[in-house]
Amino acid sequence: MKELNTDQVRELLDYDPETGIFTWRERGPHWFKTENACGTFNTRFVGRPAGSVSLKKNGYPWLIIGVDGSQYRASRLAFLWMGEELPEQVDHEDRNSLNNAWKNLRRSSHRENTKNKSMYSNNTSGYTGVSWNKTSGKWLAQVSDNGRLKNLGYFNCPHLAGRVVAEFRKTLGFSPSHGFDHAPYQEQRT
Repeated sequence: MKELNTDQVRELLDYDPETGIFTWRERGPHWFKTENACGTFNTRFVGRPAGSVSLKKNGYPWLIIGVDGSQYRASRLAFLWMGEELPEQVDHEDRNSLNNAWKNLRRSSHRENTKNKSMYSNNTSGYTGVSWNKTSGKWLAQVSDNGRLKNLGYFNCPHLAGRVVAEFRKTLGFSPSHGFDHAPYQEQRT
């Protein structure tokens, strides 16, 4: 993938930090092989929303914007457009991967990003980190952090197990809303 810089991104795209929407700007002929291609692009796309939604196998959506033969996540282009260095990962604070408003994006590492996840779509207890254990006949409370799984005990009630998990996550710096609801893309599929 080619490396873009802030000047190039701003030359090609307008970005509204309030809405997170990218739109195409008029391009000069140096971006095209022919004058005709330049004219066609500018007639068809200038001022229109840039990008298309791409889905991972699990249904997780990203807004992808193609620039000069390469594909870029809109959330990462927002950092460049704002004059920021590219982060290792971008975390969408509201866990809506299509909401690229600047206030919703934050610089993140992989470990930090895993502390702001939505509830898995196959969750049956209603609490992230709580599952039914057939052997004990009780609800098992667990928290995974940095590849380590911590068993917090067995409980008669899923609500109590969920409270124990939530309290333990606070000590590890998880987002207060981590795992409490499904991501917008999951809700749309159910």
